[in-house]
Amino acid sequence: MSLRLRAFPDHGALVWFALIAGIVAWAAHLIGFAILVAFVHKHGYFWLFYLGNGVSVAITLFAGWLCYLMVQKSDDDESAGTTGGRIRFLGYLGLLANGANLLLILLEGTYVFFIRTGG
Repeated sequence: MSLRLRAFPDHGALVWFALIAGIVAWAAHLIGFAILVAFVHKHGYFWLFYLGNGVSVAITLFAGWLCYLMVQKSDDDESAGTTGGRIRFLGYLGLLANGANLLLILLEGTYVFFIRTGG
């Protein structure tokens, strides 16, 4: 996949997706699981927790991969005041943010392996 950095300015939708998708996935994961707990306990649809973990991790990994592409495909230094430099800086920022959010999602999702169901 090529981001075509010369034709893809740093205010494009894909750049913003790469930067904030991990944050949104973590927040949706946290809030969604808080909402689902009573439903899962009452009806037993425990697989929803696995699905939520998988979707959140997949979105965050995809956003991190886009940030990695932003860093690799940029030909300028991040301290340069050019579009390529800004893209590289935003790529590094996105890698940091998505990495932190991935750790949060995995940490919050590990409890599904340790809780009992069924009363």
